[in-house]
Amino acid sequence: MSKIVVISGHPNLKESMANSKIINILSTLDKIHIRCLDELYPDYNIDIPTEQSALQSADLIIFQFPLYWSTYPAIMKKWFDDVFTYNFAFGPEGDKLKGKKVILSITAGATAESYNEGDFNFMPLDKYLESALHPLKAAQVDLVDNIVTFNMNSDVNEGGNVDTVNRLVIEHADRVKAAISNTLNG
Repeated sequence: MSKIVVISGHPNLKESMANSKIINILSTLDKIHIRCLDELYPDYNIDIPTEQSALQSADLIIFQFPLYWSTYPAIMKKWFDDVFTYNFAFGPEGDKLKGKKVILSITAGATAESYNEGDFNFMPLDKYLESALHPLKAAQVDLVDNIVTFNMNSDVNEGGNVDTVNRLVIEHADRVKAAISNTLNG
């Protein structure tokens, strides 16, 4: 059985509706190890050897995070900065993650349409994700899927809808589970 490592980049999972439910659903799968960065590193002091070891032992890595200003939250950015080091993830001997299977699992509070030129987010999501994907490309991982679900805003004061988010969480988690199955069994 393959080992799956999920890196949860939500900065406060206890206050999250969508990401916490997705993590709870994924935690029921076999051979899955979930690393919640907000719980492990509330002080942002990342244990680099432990994180690198977790990545190296994985057959599949899933990055689960909400979009914050069209990229990952600060704790995940810090995690990438600290963990994806020279001669580990890139550089002459930086092949420790080369070929590792990776799935991005992203929630977005905004609508898909807001990621059009001239709309609230100014440009397509793919453009924003280019810089977010840079460490993964440098590490030469195999990005097997990029799962994004929009409208994941449950705050009614911001136009969100709890029922919609609950439905979308199930759909999103099902897509992640299908991607896991396709990656490991396909």
